Amino acid sequence: MEKNLFTWIGLFIFGGLVLQVFIQLESKYYVEALISLAAGALIYSGLIMLSRKNRKAWLLSTSVLAGAAIVMIFLSPHLFSH
Repeated sequence: MEKNLFTWIGLFIFGGLVLQVFIQLESKYYVEALISLAAGALIYSGLIMLSRKNRKAWLLSTSVLAGAAIVMIFLSPHLFSH
């Protein structure tokens, strides 16, 4: 039950984001935004499959991903400054 719930949640999240891309962005940015969403959806799908097979590996990979996101909050102004 829990695994199917995560699948449905992912479908609604990424489906809504794709709809938002077409509603809010100009057409020249569609490809970039859809590639970014596809990468996010692949990571999300991979984490769902990993949680079904190995709970400890899923927890470790989710922790690493969260840590990387927190580190990028502080490093992104230095890496992507204009």
